[in-house]
Amino acid sequence: MSATRTERGKTARYYRKREQVVNVAVELFSRNGYASTGVADIGEAAGLARGALYYYIGSKEALLAEIHDLVMDPLLTEASAIVHADIGFQARLRLLSESLLRQIVHRQDHVRVFLHEYRQLRGEHRVRFRGKRRYFESQILSVLADGERAGALRVRDLELAMLTFLNLHNYTYQWLDRRKGLTVAELAGFYCELFLNGILAEPIDPDAFEAELAHGRSVLGVLVDKGLDH
Repeated sequence: MSATRTERGKTARYYRKREQVVNVAVELFSRNGYASTGVADIGEAAGLARGALYYYIGSKEALLAEIHDLVMDPLLTEASAIVHADIGFQARLRLLSESLLRQIVHRQDHVRVFLHEYRQLRGEHRVRFRGKRRYFESQILSVLADGERAGALRVRDLELAMLTFLNLHNYTYQWLDRRKGLTVAELAGFYCELFLNGILAEPIDPDAFEAELAHGRSVLGVLVDKGLDH
């Protein structure tokens, strides 16, 4: 039977049950880790015998790949639209921030699995994931490059700036419970202001700062040699 005919034969009940299985796996992978979660654990939590479970998921790794797709695919769809929007690069960067934070805020378990378990992917699953991740990174780079061409940026390494932008966002899920009530727009606004404007009221004097930094390093070296007293 062809794949198309097989897909057509699947009912709404099948897709509802499959979604339930995915949600169960997300919770288990997030709480216990991918390697420590067996197929039997997923089946027991989902109320399915092993044979029935494989009908819905194919394999444990395929299930992990789908969890990654559930995070990446909405990002890629929105990023493609944002990058080509007829607005300034700052506004596009802010919208990319909001898109990323929507996944992080509203799918915390998915994102935890996404960030911690992607190395478990193998073969075609790993290749596809890397391709999607690099595409999203390229969209951020494209927006930053527009800012550079406009003379609005002073950074020389756009790739490092892109990675810094992502690092501002990626582990937000780890402390969200401490700052309940923050909206996606508020978080994105803070991150983008920090990223684009920094936190200093006045720019650094490079020469004075380097001299002070050199002095600080020498003082630290003396303390280390003597043994730091905690």
